[in-house]
Amino acid sequence: MFSNTMRGMSRILQTLRRKCHTRHRKKPKFGTRFLLDKSKVFSFNAWDDVEWDEEQEKEAQIKVQANSEVRFPPNVIERYENEADKYWDAFYDVHTNRFFKDRHWLFTEFPELAVGDTESKKILEIGCGVGNTIHPLLQQSKNPDLFVYGCDFSAKAIEILKEAPEYDNSRCNAFVLDATQEVWEVPFEDNSIDIVVLIFVLSAINPLKYKMEQNRELLLVVFL
Repeated sequence: MFSNTMRGMSRILQTLRRKCHTRHRKKPKFGTRFLLDKSKVFSFNAWDDVEWDEEQEKEAQIKVQANSEVRFPPNVIERYENEADKYWDAFYDVHTNRFFKDRHWLFTEFPELAVGDTESKKILEIGCGVGNTIHPLLQQSKNPDLFVYGCDFSAKAIEILKEAPEYDNSRCNAFVLDATQEVWEVPFEDNSIDIVVLIFVLSAINPLKYKMEQNRELLLVVFL
């Protein structure tokens, strides 16, 4: 009887978790999320009709300033900068593909990424990691004319991505690239990409490297 009670409790908890977690909730598309009931303000990370007041903006600026303070000596900063690829490889050595979750919310926020069955599209993701964007893209569409390129600074991340059972050489090409370099060696022709994706990438790059010339326009295009 006790075991039956525990199984019943477990089912109730699973149901509550599904109802409460945003992953299990039908999400309105970008541009249609309006805060009509202020008691539900925490239902989503962002609302389309809510603007910060002066106090909130000031508080945000204070937090940004505090977060921007340099707390390491120059020699440590230089080491992390010069050996960044080694630190990213070490990160993926430890976490492999278990740290970040697949981004199935992409198609709600950016419906342009939901490629139709008759469309021909080439997508490039800069900073693809172990494929948390690439896998959902290929799973969402079985269109043989969809091809996804993915590049990352970490050779270990690319290795893990290519070893995944979802990786399909006929629909995807992942390669190592330092996106801050002025000259890129890439497996596609100029002006052949339809959509460029960058997620959590620019925040990991030294702002001094934003001043690159040849690839500036490409890096500033998050979604076309």
